Amino acid sequence: MKFPSSLKLAPIALAMVAGNAFAAEFTQQELAYMPANTQIELFKSGMITPVDVLKAQKAQFEATNKTVNAVTYAHWDDAMKAAQEATKRYEDGTYRELEGITLAVKDEHHDAGWRVTFGSKLHLEDEVMPEADELVARMKDAGAIPVIQTTVPELYFNWVTDTDAWGTSRNPWNPDYAVGGSSGGSGAALAAGYATIASGSDMGGSIRIPSSFNGLYGLKPAAFTVPSPELLGHYVGSGPIARSFEDMVMFYNVIAGPGEHLSHPTVAEQKEQSKKLQSLEGMKIAYIGGMGISPMANYVADGMQNAIEVLRKQGATVDVIDFDFEMSMTPLEGIAHLAFGGALGGALLPGYEGATDQMTSYTGKLLEKAMKTEHGAVQLAEMQAEVQKMWNNLADATFKKGYDVVIAPTMPTVSVPADYNFVTDAPIQEDGHTYSTAVGMDYTLPFNLLGWLPVASVPAGQSPEGVPFGMQIIGKPSDTDTVMKTAGAYSKGAPKLYKGDKLPKFK
Repeated sequence: MKFPSSLKLAPIALAMVAGNAFAAEFTQQELAYMPANTQIELFKSGMITPVDVLKAQKAQFEATNKTVNAVTYAHWDDAMKAAQEATKRYEDGTYRELEGITLAVKDEHHDAGWRVTFGSKLHLEDEVMPEADELVARMKDAGAIPVIQTTVPELYFNWVTDTDAWGTSRNPWNPDYAVGGSSGGSGAALAAGYATIASGSDMGGSIRIPSSFNGLYGLKPAAFTVPSPELLGHYVGSGPIARSFEDMVMFYNVIAGPGEHLSHPTVAEQKEQSKKLQSLEGMKIAYIGGMGISPMANYVADGMQNAIEVLRKQGATVDVIDFDFEMSMTPLEGIAHLAFGGALGGALLPGYEGATDQMTSYTGKLLEKAMKTEHGAVQLAEMQAEVQKMWNNLADATFKKGYDVVIAPTMPTVSVPADYNFVTDAPIQEDGHTYSTAVGMDYTLPFNLLGWLPVASVPAGQSPEGVPFGMQIIGKPSDTDTVMKTAGAYSKGAPKLYKGDKLPKFK
């Protein structure tokens, strides 16, 4: 949009005089999908307001959520009050870092007075939360506005979001296909334009998998860089999901580090990440393909070759490495030992004895198996040795040879039905491959076992059915800087989703 050359009044003054007529220059979709960085600049100028964006996103929700089914509870009335307050803050110059930016909240994080259901019928009547959790509290302190709570698999135990409690969440790019999990509703809500940024958490790929399925940017933070409900868990952490690299960085900067209340003693001070896009000149990157775990669909392999060329154009040297983790157990078995053998299992399993028949089938069967399987000190010791071997293999093949980051596909395939049940359904077959029923987690789980490594998922292409897929950027232990630098440079040549005609069609 261009202003006439005779325009003399400041944009914010014009907006106040004309009743914010500039917002009418943008379509509903343009406002709903507008990146946070752009919104903030237009909020400052007065060309649009947080109320304009909220109305557009609510309209998107009302028009399409019957198809997408990404939301458990909506909080539009409270959000409107917050958006009106945010508009006033821009007018009087007291706006904060994320003032007026809407936030979709995974059904795990919460604001005060909200009910968390864990995607389970067993928790639909639970008492409401007395206060906001750490992530939401920090985002609100920065000015973000929580607008919706998003669907998850039951107890987060699936990489597809389909539950008896809330039904099937469907991909806005093609509703026959999955949105991912466990932060599946967050991914779908962003793809559908219901919010500007979204929260996720990642214990087996739960940020990266929905980011892949929905064409988004997501970060599994390195262990002990953001607050986590698992105080000593190196394999799980909360993080950002966004439609752009810059928005992902803004979100991460708010939630990283110990915070002013110092309530998480395992979280160390973190350097603020830059949104500035930098050259990759002089960087060495290793592409490790399927990691000896699983083949990939042909379109994923082709997309990775395109991604490699993007990185090379940004100045990096990218080498293809023949790599195999050589695991003596499956990644799913490994994470089960870590999760059920530690604090999570001790707190979780006793509480669901006798209730597994009331659960969505995959959750009930998983917990029944966990209750019968030994997940004790011996298994944890074996898993510790396995993690050390995995790190030695990866470091020897890449980082010790001078590579700065490693890249791999986020998933072997995204041709996954929206209601796929990895416990009861037959394996997916594609391009001559028969995949493990846990295929959605095959490429992400190793980096939860190696939880000290920060990993971003970035868009890498779309399947023949239109479903997006992603690429992982894996850094050295705690080296978030280099992962972000690589993701930023890559974003310059990445698939340009959510722009122009590259929007979901919901069909």
